[in-house]
Order: sequence, then C-alpha cells, then structure tokens
Amino acid sequence: MFGSWHLGNDLVDLSDPRHMGKAADERFLRRVFSEEEQEVIRTASQPDRTLWLHWAGKEAAFKTISKLQGQPPIFHHGLFRVRLPFLNRTQPSSVAATLFGEVEYQGTVLPLRVEASGGILHALTWSPGTRIQPPSFSWGYRPIEGNSRGWQASLRDRFTDREWRCVSHHASALARLAAKEALAVALGVEPNSLEIGCGEGMPGRRIPQVFLEGVEADMDLSLSHHGRLLAWAFLNP
Repeated sequence: MFGSWHLGNDLVDLSDPRHMGKAADERFLRRVFSEEEQEVIRTASQPDRTLWLHWAGKEAAFKTISKLQGQPPIFHHGLFRVRLPFLNRTQPSSVAATLFGEVEYQGTVLPLRVEASGGILHALTWSPGTRIQPPSFSWGYRPIEGNSRGWQASLRDRFTDREWRCVSHHASALARLAAKEALAVALGVEPNSLEIGCGEGMPGRRIPQVFLEGVEADMDLSLSHHGRLLAWAFLNP
C-alpha cells in the first residue's frame, strides 16, 4: 500500500525540568551536535528550545532510518545532521508554529517537519518521495494519564501476548493504546481487532508493527513519549 514510504516521529515536553538549561552543557553539545548545529544553538535567542528542536529531528530521523534499513543502526546522534533554515526567523515560543527542514544521515536526506506550540515540540521525518510534501499521515499527542505504580497489573489485560512483549514501561503501554484508538478510527474497525506488535531488538528501539485480525497490515506507525506526554504518527490508509 505504502511502498517505501516510512515515518518517524518524536515528542519533546519542554516542561520536563531535566531538560532545562541543557544548552549551557558544553560537553553535551559536543557529544550530540555537529559544530554547525552547536553554533545555531549558541547564537539562538532561545538556546534550550533550539537545542530540543534539533534533538527531536534527530530522534524522528533515527526511527525513519531504522525502517529504511530494516533494523535500528547504532545511534550516534552526531551522525544525524539537522538543518532548519528558517529557525531564527520564527523562534516559536507561546505561539504555535510549523518549521520545515531536513535531516541528513550518511548521505540520506529526510524531510523534517516540527510543530512547536508552547512547551511541546512534535517532529516528523519521512522518506523517500517528494521533498516538498509528506505522504498523507495522521499524528497526535495526549497527556500520560494514570499512576505508573502497579501499571502492569492494571493494563495487562488490554494487550495480547504479541503486544505485551513489546511494552517496556507505563508510557510505552499508553502510547500503544492511544495509537490503536486512532488507527481504529482511521481504518473504520474496532480497536480490539488491532494489535501493535514490534520487531526484534532492544526495548524502546523496536520497530512497531500493526496487525489487523491477526495478520500483519501494511501500515507504517511511529510512537513516542516524553515527560508528561505521549504521541503517535501513521500513514493514512
């Protein structure tokens, strides 16, 4: 259905206190960002926001590249080069804005779109196809609800065995449930007819797989979560 189209999305919750003031961490900057990216971050009017815009692009691109290669590569953030040409012109803060750019990884260039609104950054990369417009896709995010204490017992019966082996923690479980609800609406089916499994690999790095009535569907899905939020993106059927 979708041929070689693939999506990757990433979400950053800027209200997370662990991520405030990170632009002043020179060691972190050198480890994660290219010299060009470091210069963009240091000279930005909002260095922290600019840093996490670049981070979200790298994370989203990693997910797209993982699908293109069939498995996740070793994740060296510095190998993913983010370019957002109109970043300094927009510098979104409390006003919602859409930024467009690209991420390059070892010669492969992925288009990048970032929705920035207040304390939320939601990035999407896709490949291949037109550099101007992405394929038809749906995406969204919502707050993480419920208490993480004892989450396994409270959520286990909402997953099949195939799905449960892919769940690594509370936010991972909730992201899958939210994505399943959105997919069910898009496909016009009942949520319990869908499963969100995963490929092989390390927890948190496994590529999501969608199953409809027990059969793997030609659906490209990406999941993300951070801080108080979780997110999903998928190609429209």
